[in-house]
Amino acid sequence: MPSRSLTYIKRKRAVRDATKPTAVDKITSRHYINPQALSPLFNLIPAEIRQEIFQFALQSCPNPSKPYSRHSFWYRPGFTHAKAITIGLLLTCRRIYLESNHLPLTQNEHVIWGVENSRMPPYTSNYLLDGSMKIAQRNEIQSVHIFAQQFWLEDWKHKWLSYAQNWPNGCPPRLKITIRHTDWWYNLLGERSPLALDPKRKGRANAKNWAAEEDSFEAGSWGSRFTNMGGLEHFELELETIESKRPELDAVVDRAHTWRFPLGDGRTLILDECATTRESWSGSRHFKGLNAPNVPAGLQLRQGSIASFSGVSKKRTNSEPEILRLEDMLHYYVVTLTWSARDTSRENRARIYENSRGSFGTSSPDKPTSTIPSLTIPATMPHASYNRLNAIPTAYG
Repeated sequence: MPSRSLTYIKRKRAVRDATKPTAVDKITSRHYINPQALSPLFNLIPAEIRQEIFQFALQSCPNPSKPYSRHSFWYRPGFTHAKAITIGLLLTCRRIYLESNHLPLTQNEHVIWGVENSRMPPYTSNYLLDGSMKIAQRNEIQSVHIFAQQFWLEDWKHKWLSYAQNWPNGCPPRLKITIRHTDWWYNLLGERSPLALDPKRKGRANAKNWAAEEDSFEAGSWGSRFTNMGGLEHFELELETIESKRPELDAVVDRAHTWRFPLGDGRTLILDECATTRESWSGSRHFKGLNAPNVPAGLQLRQGSIASFSGVSKKRTNSEPEILRLEDMLHYYVVTLTWSARDTSRENRARIYENSRGSFGTSSPDKPTSTIPSLTIPATMPHASYNRLNAIPTAYG
């Protein structure tokens, strides 16, 4: 049985979609729009095929004229060039615009750079966070990809909370978060701290103080923010480090197998272990951002040493050769974990019911008790699974 909040979100979306005029409604109701009845695109080609043509034409693709430097923070597989959407199709006529103006939003992945400004690609903006998109446009988005430094994800500046709370009609169904080798805490100030990521602890994760599997999410922890993301169906977490730190990342991945994220709508994100992937790729060991030439030589980022920031005798520049020699390369290890949303409200009710039965059965037969044992109802428990007449959770609600 779906929870009330989930049902509310689905009903709200259904009402919105049912009342939203279709492209045909707009074309027939507006006299200034030419229906293009003589065009073979509209009077010969079926609408389904025409839609596939529009989808292909409005896909995001790499821009060959804007390659990324192989030494930049944002260069990696799938992000070797700046991406662009050719919108010339939308400018041809009003009917094509009305039939396809939603496709750039629905079928493309939208990227958020949760990093320092110097680590963002040129000519990019976080339009999903700065309020520049209309609510109607945001509601069309289906997939979001966040490149996050660890401090951003752990909400030191409340940016992760801002994202989680910025979807009044439910967040996009798909979310991917990538933490690259240069995004972990250990890269700051030459620290040698092992990799750690803990969704249940507030603030910086510590490999010496992992939260236990049975521990609840602390208020303000990054994992607790998922309770604001009603509508999320699929979550991917991509973690990257260098080969020498593979055992540390594997330790984080082993911990992640126990992570379950309540969504606050009666559903829970549960790890799909069969979907876990492990990959490797080779890239530059000399990272630099847009402001690299202005950074003092002692703070130039050089990934080959144990400490990220080490003394370098010469400044790095933006004119370094793009052809990497063997000594200029590092091998990166990447693990991708996948969670899917499942309705666990019935499972929670059954577990609480079994616990209540066990608590009643612990009293001795020759010493009956006259008091009902006190039961603690979890804060995340749906109202439908609680019988307020006798304060006892039941299997049927």
